[in-house]
Amino acid sequence: SSSEASPGPSTPAAGPPQISGNSLPLFKSAVGDAATGLVAPVVIGHDDAGATVTIEPSGRTKLVIFAAHWCSHCQREIPVLQDWIDAGRVPSGVDLVSVSTAIDPTAPNYPPGAWFEREGWTVPVMVDPTGSVAKAYGLNAYPYFVVLDGEGRVTARLTGEVDPSTLETLL
Repeated sequence: SSSEASPGPSTPAAGPPQISGNSLPLFKSAVGDAATGLVAPVVIGHDDAGATVTIEPSGRTKLVIFAAHWCSHCQREIPVLQDWIDAGRVPSGVDLVSVSTAIDPTAPNYPPGAWFEREGWTVPVMVDPTGSVAKAYGLNAYPYFVVLDGEGRVTARLTGEVDPSTLETLL
């Protein structure tokens, strides 16, 4: 056996999320979206505590939620989505993952992890300190939603405050 000390747990400070695959085109409209049917990039990142958070094909539908802590629309949407989750209305076979992006220490609700905690947010949160995940997914506004099928292909993208019933229909 080795007497060397093992390295400590990885943390978000260890670097930005690792992205593989082709980036999606910039989102312009849900109608005729150029990304529909494309395989989304695979992302391996971390939450604030250093736990691994991934966006990758899992055989299950995935809803990826991008939010910025300073965005007034995100501040209204996150509690609405949490109420939807708490009410058990997320369709079965669907996994949720969120991405905290556009992080700005001079803006409201910083640090974003504390904001998500105050909202009682139960969805895993990948920290995107450089905005690389948002860019790879074609984000153009907040909040931003990307629906992926079980093979990781884009089935829908939306921006803005979205009624959970709309998400249920897409999922």
